[in-house]
Amino acid sequence: MRRLAHVLHGALAAVALTVAVPLWAEPYGYSVNSRGVERDDQRVNALWRIDLSSGNAEYVGWTSFLDVEALALSPEGALYGADDESNTLLRVSTVTGLAQPIGGTGNRHNSGLVPLNRKLDFGMTFNCDGELFVVSDVEQSLFQADLETGRLELVGSEGSLHAPITDLAIRADEVFGIGVGLTSEGREAAPNLYRVDLASASAELIGPLGPAAAAYNNAGLSFDQDGTLWAITDRRAVGGQDLPSQILRIDPSTGRADLVAESIVGLESLAVAPPILCNLRDALPPGHPIPLLSRPALVVMLFAMLLLGGLRLHTRNS
Repeated sequence: MRRLAHVLHGALAAVALTVAVPLWAEPYGYSVNSRGVERDDQRVNALWRIDLSSGNAEYVGWTSFLDVEALALSPEGALYGADDESNTLLRVSTVTGLAQPIGGTGNRHNSGLVPLNRKLDFGMTFNCDGELFVVSDVEQSLFQADLETGRLELVGSEGSLHAPITDLAIRADEVFGIGVGLTSEGREAAPNLYRVDLASASAELIGPLGPAAAAYNNAGLSFDQDGTLWAITDRRAVGGQDLPSQILRIDPSTGRADLVAESIVGLESLAVAPPILCNLRDALPPGHPIPLLSRPALVVMLFAMLLLGGLRLHTRNS
């Protein structure tokens, strides 16, 4: 038994070295506070780097646009955004926060959507093929973006989502959407998680976020590289109060949310990782709770292998 204990101790030590702190540390995400209470104008409509485990927000820089409501990371790690005030698709610097219209600095209003003051409330995500999809919760419609010009082309028919989905997130070939929390009149709208079909521009309800998600306006949605689904909710001017944004962890199979932390006021976009699990496309069942080959899954597999090896060694030496 002493030999077995020694072997198991060594296995645990190896696992501990493999796990290390970064494996279990919560990820960071990018977000823009398109609504806020900061007195400095350049700290509203700014890019922030958010520690999703604590809510701590690190100021990156002012975007120079007035209503950036969507963010997404491309497969190459480039950050894109969409400005609702001018209907402009953007490239956003993760170093300075400064945003530039796709197609050049003179290409404002590049989405091609008219009239120019048409309000859509954007959300966006990249798929594994590097295609950028943009959603409008106001029009309940899905668009595909031209990454050379920023122009948006309607997918399906106008209003075909039949749900006010305010942001999207993709895992392999599974697409998820999060609904608007409150209407402009302050009534509950659709604080739910949805499954989205990009080909037909249709959506089906997975389930409500539940009581952990306090009343919110719009929200950002993104997977991290290990397959955890995160949301951040804008709670400015909710019930007459400017409340901290909530950071939520969501179960993709049920839609149920857990509160993780709170952050600065007015965050309604989220980009955590480029498209994930692209090598496992068509291999994941809907709502798979722990992505295959995620870092936690690999650590558990390694521990099991080491434990099995220790037991075999004990048996051989007994």
